[in-house]
Amino acid sequence: MFDTIEKLQSDVLISAGSDGPGLVERIDALWVYSNTEIATLREENLKSKALVRFRDNQIADQKRQIAKLQKMYFSSTSDHNPNKGRSPEDSKAGTDPTRQEAPSGVSNEPDLDPQAEQQDQRRSAPSNRSGRGKRIWPEHLERREIYMGEENRKCPCGCGGTIRGYDTNETLEVIPARYYVAVRTYPKYRCRATDKTVGTRFVPRIFPQTSMSNGLLANAICMRFSWQLPWYRQANILRASGIDLDRSTLMKWSNRLAIEALQPLYELMIGELRENSTRLFMDETTLPALQPGKGKTRTSYLYALLRDDRSFGGNKPPVVTYHPRHTRAMHHIHDILGGVSAIVQTDAYAGYGQLGKLGTAVEDIIPVKCWAHVRRHFTDEYEFNKTQDAGTAIALIEELYGEEKKVRGKPPIVREAHRRKYSVQILDRLWAFLTEFSDRHLKKSGMGKAIRYVQRIWGDLVRFVDDGRIDLDTNAVERMFKPTILLRKNALFIGSDEGAQAWGIHSSVVETCKLNGVNVEPYLKWVLDEIASKRRRSEYEPLLPWNAPSSFLIKR
Repeated sequence: MFDTIEKLQSDVLISAGSDGPGLVERIDALWVYSNTEIATLREENLKSKALVRFRDNQIADQKRQIAKLQKMYFSSTSDHNPNKGRSPEDSKAGTDPTRQEAPSGVSNEPDLDPQAEQQDQRRSAPSNRSGRGKRIWPEHLERREIYMGEENRKCPCGCGGTIRGYDTNETLEVIPARYYVAVRTYPKYRCRATDKTVGTRFVPRIFPQTSMSNGLLANAICMRFSWQLPWYRQANILRASGIDLDRSTLMKWSNRLAIEALQPLYELMIGELRENSTRLFMDETTLPALQPGKGKTRTSYLYALLRDDRSFGGNKPPVVTYHPRHTRAMHHIHDILGGVSAIVQTDAYAGYGQLGKLGTAVEDIIPVKCWAHVRRHFTDEYEFNKTQDAGTAIALIEELYGEEKKVRGKPPIVREAHRRKYSVQILDRLWAFLTEFSDRHLKKSGMGKAIRYVQRIWGDLVRFVDDGRIDLDTNAVERMFKPTILLRKNALFIGSDEGAQAWGIHSSVVETCKLNGVNVEPYLKWVLDEIASKRRRSEYEPLLPWNAPSSFLIKR
């Protein structure tokens, strides 16, 4: 039996005699002090444990952020199916609790179109994938026959033997870019009829007061906005040929060219998107902008508005326009989309939250959200925490994309019928799964946030079922930011609002050319020649990229 403090005090009083009371007081004081110290230590221990838990959570969050950044920078693809590589039976049995087994002889899989299967079988592998074998060059490339034997076409040993045959070897050659000064001599005539001196009309140029041709300007714009070469690199390329042209001069020409020459073309492209589109994509990315006098940069934004109807067999030309803005505020989005009557596919950023709301400038818009962003939430959760429910959600979304591949490029009515037959079943299973398992995940956990993200925008996500013009995601417009991101990394920042405006105009023209298969540099030179010839602004429509002569199309 354990001793108590009272029993210890009684024993001390009995055994210590007259010294007992003093010893008892000392024991009492020591006991009180010990209890106080124990309470203090317990409190500190609890605080330390709470701090450890807090720091563990912080470390876990930072590890997730680091993993996410590493994925963004180094991963070959942003999203993937965790069941990829497993057998179909394992994937179906182990990852999708919502799938019901079909009766014997009945398959859960949708019926495949026999015609589509035959097309897949006829589809041959790309030629020369391994780099071996004879390469087939495009027919439009110039071929130069070069004879490599003796001039007298006799045996080099001097025996007089003649040629019996040839060995042929083909190599791809390049002629480096070469700059030259064009000295044009314009004659002046003495006109006998009028007894006056008559000159020859000069070749029109965009900037006649400079010594730079339209071709050089087109080349500079193409290298910056098509090949992402910043001005200082272009200046170094020119310097290698002995031409001293400062980067600030190139920048000023670019800004003037955009605002004074290409602005009307840019406005026509915006008008085409706003007035003649039934389905649009919209997204935004950041652009660092220099703050004059502070030596720092601020974050500005570049919005992209895209029309690309090829996914549902539309016949309108693809167009993309870029709109620089200082902030990401909602009123900028309404300013760009105000008065538009079309389907607009975006992500779930709150700035797009008023699209389609009555009483706003964007009330005629039908908002649609992106399944790729939904999938990204679940793939992040699966990769960082290995949550099995996230794997199940990804597998269901993968089924949805699998059905979508079968109707890509088909007319809207075909896409709509296919989705109602096959995609609705997958959506019902996904919704049932999210509803059933949402309560077992904390609201603030990664999985809980992913589930509630889907539930919050579900109505805008499933709108694609009833309209064959809608795509599953906004990947089309996100791809349009790849050149901007590359140039942003190379150029570091924009120097002024004028530079941001020029960035938007040049990028719009260049990327629309690419969408329509137009060769950017010769097209730009042709447009500058036409504008320099004093063409009326009311006659600019034939200059739009999709109206360019067929000679500017890229030959494959």
